[in-house]
Order: sequence, then structure tokens, then C-alpha cells
Amino acid sequence: MRFNFASFFVVVNCFLATWTANAETKPASATGQADFTRDIRPILSDSCFHCHGPDESTRKAKMRFDTKEGILANRKGTFPVVPGKPDESEIIKRIFSTDPDEQMPPPDHARQLSAKQKEQLKAWIAQGATWEEHWAFQKPVPPQLTLVKDKKWPRNGIDHFILARLEKENVKPSSEADKATLLRRVTLDLTGLPPTPEELRAFLKDRSPNAYDKVVDRLLASPRYGERMAVDWLDLARYSDTHGYQVDRERIMWPWRDWVIKAFNENKPFDEFTVEQLAGDLLPKPTLDQKIATGFHRNQRINMEGGSIPAEFFVEQVIDRVDTTATVWLGLTLGCARCHDHKYDPLSAKDFYSMYSFFNNINERGVDRENVGRNNIVSTRPFLKLPAPELEAQVAAFDKKIAAQQKEVDALIATLTSEQDSWEKHVATNKPNWNELKLGELKTESGKPLKSTKNNSIVADGDAAEIDTFTITTQTELTHLNGIRLEVFPVPGSTNQLGRSADGQFVLFGFTVEVVSEGKSTPIEFRKVIGTGDRSGFGANLLLRPRENGIGGWSAVSKNGEPATAIFETKEPLTFPKGATIKFQLVQSNPGKTQMGRFRLTATDDTHPQPLTAALTKIFKNPVEKRKEAEAKTAREYFLSYQNDYRPASEEVARLNRERKDIDDQIPRTMVMEELEKPRDAFILVRGAYDQPGERVFPTVPAILPQLPPGAPTNRLGLARWLVDPENPLTARVTVNRFWASYFGRGLVKTIEDFGVQGDLPSHPQLLDWLATEFVRTGWDVKAMQKLIVMSATYRQASRVSPELLERDPENILLARGPRLRLGAEMIRDQALASSGLLKEKIGGPSVKPYQPEGLWEELAAGPEGTGFATYTQGTGEDLYRRSLYTFWKRTVSPPAMSTFDAPTREICTVSRSRTSTPLQALALLNDVTYVEASRALAERMLKEGGSSVEQRIRHGFILATAREPKNVEMKVLKTGLERRMEELRNGNAEKLISMGDSKADENLN
Repeated sequence: MRFNFASFFVVVNCFLATWTANAETKPASATGQADFTRDIRPILSDSCFHCHGPDESTRKAKMRFDTKEGILANRKGTFPVVPGKPDESEIIKRIFSTDPDEQMPPPDHARQLSAKQKEQLKAWIAQGATWEEHWAFQKPVPPQLTLVKDKKWPRNGIDHFILARLEKENVKPSSEADKATLLRRVTLDLTGLPPTPEELRAFLKDRSPNAYDKVVDRLLASPRYGERMAVDWLDLARYSDTHGYQVDRERIMWPWRDWVIKAFNENKPFDEFTVEQLAGDLLPKPTLDQKIATGFHRNQRINMEGGSIPAEFFVEQVIDRVDTTATVWLGLTLGCARCHDHKYDPLSAKDFYSMYSFFNNINERGVDRENVGRNNIVSTRPFLKLPAPELEAQVAAFDKKIAAQQKEVDALIATLTSEQDSWEKHVATNKPNWNELKLGELKTESGKPLKSTKNNSIVADGDAAEIDTFTITTQTELTHLNGIRLEVFPVPGSTNQLGRSADGQFVLFGFTVEVVSEGKSTPIEFRKVIGTGDRSGFGANLLLRPRENGIGGWSAVSKNGEPATAIFETKEPLTFPKGATIKFQLVQSNPGKTQMGRFRLTATDDTHPQPLTAALTKIFKNPVEKRKEAEAKTAREYFLSYQNDYRPASEEVARLNRERKDIDDQIPRTMVMEELEKPRDAFILVRGAYDQPGERVFPTVPAILPQLPPGAPTNRLGLARWLVDPENPLTARVTVNRFWASYFGRGLVKTIEDFGVQGDLPSHPQLLDWLATEFVRTGWDVKAMQKLIVMSATYRQASRVSPELLERDPENILLARGPRLRLGAEMIRDQALASSGLLKEKIGGPSVKPYQPEGLWEELAAGPEGTGFATYTQGTGEDLYRRSLYTFWKRTVSPPAMSTFDAPTREICTVSRSRTSTPLQALALLNDVTYVEASRALAERMLKEGGSSVEQRIRHGFILATAREPKNVEMKVLKTGLERRMEELRNGNAEKLISMGDSKADENLN
């Protein structure tokens, strides 16, 4: 049985994902009673659901504790739970039992109950065992704004809910941040870039009550806003400029990235934003932009490796789309139901594969090696050509030329076809006469022995050199030449015969021939090669596509002691001058392994030197009128290939088509979704294995959620509209929670990727539902939601925190202070470029390649050295200073300036980035070329723009870097440090200056 590693890792990941500690974020009841949602469900989920939960395959004793019916069920006179009577409840008896055979969970179970948890279960039953359905699966209802004591503090609805919780906890909110801090915070949050000194001065000067309001409106109207919002969405969409896996070739997906930026800047409603990305191609008369939008689900990895199984990777692509859709819009770990029913949430494998069937009908292949590309840029089908008027005009001009030339070819075919029958009869009975060639000079480039033997054959003794060239000069009595035959004979007893085995299994040569007459050399061009054996087609391809040095190749198999033979047919009948010689060059290209053995060269003047293939022989035996269409076509094409009038005319058509393709390939293509006319059948895959189909399923949504409305299409369009249907309890909650997390560092639901039973409870459930219902009520207005959050008093608080509050609420769950977060990877680099004046603010277009450590791709990327997908070609000019959003993203070697600061690889959907602090980050800021250049450019700005005095220049640099005025102590430290460094330079101690740190300055700051 073949072990399915993909399924194994999915299972492991599911268990890791569900082992999440449920923070006690819901305030304890004033009465001390056990609360089902806060206390009881987490206990049941952690310790009971694995054996008594949704997954039927692992359910023990047919008991379910994840439903009210299951936990109250009559079990032959006993009941797991008897409301109000804990002593009669079987659960209580089992959890307090000391008998290993009776105790639950069993003694060897990993998730044992604490004494407190046992008492909570007992108290809950005593209180009546009230059951509540999981909060996230219930439709949010707009709550009333909570009454608060401090009527002046709230600025909008958000603050009522936050303050009510603070007042309940006897905690006061922080004061508002100073104007400079607030401006920097909101500018970075809404645009990803710092405010300019001019913007800072204008805001500080504006004393009007709506000064901050005007700033927010300005930032939301800035094109930088769309770029900032797009960064988070690209993580969710697993956007990259390459396909992933080992053969990590470049793709064109930047048009989709630009669509996202544009959509955010134009404030496209989130419901339209959703529908167009998941099913824009299925809308009535879809526009170009709506088709481009569907690139969301073409951002997944695509395998191009030889030996990969297309069916397996097609399944992986579809599964990736299901997982991503469930994560982004539903906040569910639906992928855990790939191999079995979900262990904790009411999501079955049937639910998973029913969702799978929505994405099962894309017109694509799992392993795509038949693709359209240029310069190592590969767009796999289905793709969309982007507008390119000049190139399209050139293609149209070629179409006209090709049509005219094809008309001539068709006329020739009509004329020549009458001769086909007699030609076939001649060829079927023809046996070429092969003439020996008189051997002249024999030599090898390496100096290895090369000699002639009986039968005019040639012997190469011993193993060949790594790369060796055999030169043979011959003469012939023939006056015309139509074909040359090369035969390679087995050498009895050899264990390395022809490179592989004693059977003489496979050998590959480079092969060139030229005629030398009266001191003039003319290469012979071949139009066809046929070699005996199973691999001859491979060799023919090599010959017809010669390498840079003009050497082609062929391959053949020697069987049963017979020679391996290749017949090279000349492109045109060759007249051979008297006294001329033929010079052959054979290049051994199996380094260090091939023993050449014995080979022979012969020639023929027969007009048809090639033997008929078995297929053609069979076709020619049938009368023309009895041939099937495919047979007639094969015979006709073969006949025409030997007609002297037809060949140049048809070759001209081929040439024009090649040139047309060269132009057409320059038209950018971006990958999009495209539905098959006939849907594929979908099945539950047993244990998640691609080749183990089970029960057939049809497109539908998880049973626990509201179903598709009557009449809705059962395709991606129906699914997309269902996701943003107001009846769906998850999408609005999940989306506003992600928005919230981007400002405060954590969501109202901390596990922003998991709203299921194992996810954290909302810290402010009423606020979450109010935001979700407001989002829907305002028509899914994204900008309005951003403004609502940043205009709140909650957001505008100072981030300073007292030791007491820090100890009580280290994660700022109560939101009694403003957010205090590290900048994301893109913001760190962009801030350096913006502060220094280096940033180039061009929007959109192909991704760029700024500075990165030399040789990184070459060290880590697959592919021959010098190829576009294994060699990093650094950009020039403004490409070095574009926003980080536009940096070329290679999946197998993600941009080091991003990954060093916790950006994901973009191989899978990423909901939240990790936050780390490592020495490597400090080294990057000190040594990366971008930051060194930014430092120099910042110094130049300080000198040019800062004024004439040292103090003025330091102050200007400080404002550029921090968007605030320096404090006196900061000015003192910076001025002292500058003076010390200037003194070092005057004394010629530059090396010491570079190597030392300014410890005294650090002491002053501390």
C-alpha cells in the first residue's frame, strides 16, 4: 500500500491546530456559576470530543457529547447528563471514579481533567445543564449600545462596548495619545508609510475639532491606502511571483495584485470583492477586471516537476482552495475534515468534499508542463491575455500572411495528392542500397585510440573522456547523397556497453556532418532522423533542436546483438562533387560513463532512405478508400513531406507560425479561473488519498451553516454569494475581526483563523457582533469600517502602560491602552526608504528585484545555473526603491528583506504573521545595502533640508525618522554622539569609529 505523506501531514497539522489553550476572556459570572460557553464547552472539547465528538470513525460507545441530544441521551436507563442531578449523571460518576476501567477520560488520555474542571462540570449539571449552541454558528444580532457611566469618553459605538467592560473590571482607559504619536500611528496603519514633516506640521497647526477626522479622510483617499490593505490580502491569497515546489518558475500574477490594490482604493464593497475573486468569470458578461480578479485562487502552488502525478496534484490544488476559502471567509479549520470527520467542530468529511466539488471544475491540470511561457515566465492554463495593442497588431499581421501562404499550400496539396498512390507502392517495396564509405583520417580530441577494423567499422578503445569529439573523414563513389546511416555494435563481454549495461541499452551522441570540396566546407542539413529502439523519438527531438555549438543528438537501443541504428535523411538531395570528402564529428555526451565500442558509417543515394515504421506499413497495406480519417491524415502528411514542391511552401507556413508565436508569447498572460462545460464528478476521498474515491458528493455548503438559497447556482458563483449572504453567521465576523487585529495586534477573537469550538472565545462578543452587523448594514463598506475603528477613542489611546495594568492585562485584552506593535516586514523597509527620500511611489506593474545577498538564489533555487528561475538578476534605477509590496516573491527563496522580519513564504494561506526578535534582524538593519543607502540618503537630506546649524539638522533627521520632535535629552545624546564621531574622523580613527559602539550615549538614554 502506498503511504500518503500528504494525508499524514494534514492529520498532524489538524491536531496541532486544535491544541490551542482557550484563554478565559469571558468575564466570570458574578454568582460564581459555571458558564457553558466559557467553562463547560472547552472542557468537553479538550477532553471528550476526540472520542465522543463529531468524528464517527473514532467515536467510542456510540456516544456524542458535542450535541445536546447526545449528552442527554438515554443509554439503557442511564444518562450521561441528568439536568439538576449530578449524582445521577454518568459523566460525573466516571470523571470522579478511581477505577481505571471506569475512569473518564481514561488514565492514559493526554487531556486529563483538573479538580477545578471536574467541579465545574458538576456545578453546571446541578444548575440545570443549560446547553448553548456554539456562538460562531449563530447569526449575529445587532446589540444595543451598552450604557456606560463616563458619557464623555466614547466617540462611537466601539467605545461603548470597550468602556462598559473596563468599568465592569474597575479599570480606567488611558488618555488620548499626543497628536504626533497619533498621526504616525494612523498614517502607518492606513498607508503603511510614515507621515512627512509637512503633514506633521500641518496637523499640529490645525486646532479645529475635526483635524483628526480630516487626516483620516485624506489617508483613506490616498493611493497608498490600497497598497497597505493589499499586503494583508496577499498573505491570505498566498500571492507569489513563482509557482513553488522545486522547479520554481516565474509566473505572471501581478495583474491580480494590482486589481486588489485598485479594489481597495476604489472601496469596492467587500461582498463584490468576494464574488469577483471567487467567481468573477461566472458573472453575466464578465469584464476583463472581473476575470483578472479570479486569480485569487490561481495563486496556489503548481507543480512542474517530472515524475509527479497530475491527478494527485490536481487534488492538492483543489484542497488548497477549499482550505483557503474556509480560512479566509469562514474562519474554520475545514481542512481537518479532509481525511475524516472533524474531531471538534460539526464538520464532516462529506461537508469538506461537498465544498471541494465547487472547485473541482477548473480547466487545469495538476502537474502542468504543457504551458505558455517566454524567458522562463510560465502561465499555466487557464490564463487570460492582457491588452497589448502593438503586439496584438503584429500578431494580426502574421495571421494574414499565414492565411495567404496556407492557401498556396492547400493548392499544392490538391495537385500532388493524385500521385500519392503510386508513391506509396514504390516506398512500400523500396530497400535502400547502403554504400560503404572509405575511411580516411580518424582522431579523437582527447587522444584516446580510434582505429578502423574489418567491415570498414571503427573502434574506440576503453572508456571515453568526460566530453570527447570523434572526427572521421570519408569518401564515397556516390554522386548523390540522400541519407547517412550510423550503426553502433555491441561489444561482447562489456559491463558498461554504450553507457548503461551489457545489453547495450542507451547511448547519446552529438552528430554533425560537412562536405569538404576544393578547400570549402559546407554543413549537411538533416530534416529527419529515425533511430531503432524505444527512445528514438527523444533523440530526434534533440537533433531537430541543436544546441549552441550546432551539435544535435540521437538515441537508440541495441537489442539481441543487433546494432543500434540511426538514419539521417538530408534536408535536400545532395549532389556530391568528385573527390570531395565527408567529415563527421560525433560528440560523446555521457560524461565519464560511455564506452563507445564499435560503430560504422554508410551512405545511400536512394530518394527514400528511411524504412517505414510498423504503423505506416500497416496503413499502406489498406486501400486509400478504406482508411480511417486519422490513418489517411498520417499517410498524406508522410507523402507530402517527401514532395520537393510542398516542403518549402509548408516550411514557410511553419516559419511564419514560429515568428507569430514569438510575438504572441510576449503578450502578458495572467492565470485566471475558468469553468469546464461539463462538471467533474466529486467523491469523498478515503483517508484523503487522491486515488481512493468513495461516496459521490455534490456542491453544497456545510450542514451546520445556513444552506444555499433556493434557486442559487450550485457553482462557485453560488458559493461566493452564499459567503456574503447576511444569513451567513461567519463571514462578516471573521472579516471585521481581521481588520481589528491589524490595528490592535490581536483580534477580538484571538484565534483569527479559527472560530470553531477549539478557537478562543471573543473578548468582547457584543462588540464583535455590532461591528459585523454594521459592516453588513453599511453595504460591506471597507473604508467605513477602517474609519470607524481609527476614529474610536479606543484606538486613539496612548500606548503607555503602568506596571499594575501590564501585570493585570499583559495582552491588552481589555483595551485599556492604545496598540503598541512592531512594524511589519514591508513597513520596516518602506519606512527607511520613505524617511530617506529614496522611495519611488509608482503604483502597480511587474514585480521588481531590489538588493538581496549575492548568490542566494543560485545557492538555494533549483534549475541549471544561468536560467531565469535559478539566477537572481538585480534590478536597476527606481526598481531598487519601489515599495516592498512590489518585491519579486519567489516561494522557494522568499525575499530575505521580508522573511528576516517574519513575512511568510506564501506557500499557503497565512492569516497572521509571527512576531520574533532575532539578532539577524539587527544585522540586516545594520548591513543590508538598502538600509546603508537609506542611511546615507537620510544624512544628505539632513544636510540639504535641515538648515545651517547642527541642532537644526539633527532635529530634521529625527522628525524624518520618528515623525515627532526630539526631547531635550534625545537632542543631547545625538549631538554628543555626533561630536564624538566627528572627533574620531578628525583624528583619522575611522576604522575604530566603525567598529565601536556608543555606550555612553546608550547610558544617557537609559
